[in-house]
Amino acid sequence: MKRYMHLTEDIISKHPNLIIYKAPSFDARQEILVTEVPKLGKDAALKAIKEWGQPISNITHLIFCTSSGIDMPAADHQLAKLIGLKSSVQRFMLYQQGCFAARTALRLAKDLAENNPGARVLAVCSEIMVGSFQPPSETHLDVLVGSACTFF
Repeated sequence: MKRYMHLTEDIISKHPNLIIYKAPSFDARQEILVTEVPKLGKDAALKAIKEWGQPISNITHLIFCTSSGIDMPAADHQLAKLIGLKSSVQRFMLYQQGCFAARTALRLAKDLAENNPGARVLAVCSEIMVGSFQPPSETHLDVLVGSACTFF
């Protein structure tokens, strides 16, 4: 599910280092990721739950994976609150799986469903590229390829 690029004019005006090549911007990026990754996950989760056609209360397990930002309480906890999951839902947080994240989440979901009778597993992968985005640089043209990829 594609949402939107998080480098809006408002964000750039608050954090101008985001668009200056190699300027310190980790804290600003982390703030965006910690806030927006669970929200993006919420959009995807609610769409999947609607397509599934069952009540949210039937979900017994939540798997959340991201390589975008790390925080405590983690994105799985934030997502559970955002969509109203029961506190008894068993949560699994997968970090830094990269392009392999969805496969890892699906493998774990399969194992949970097969080994827990009546399990209903929601797996959510949420990534935002602002963490690795680098603005263009006249002296480092190689950055243009990576920067261009963050907009697709």
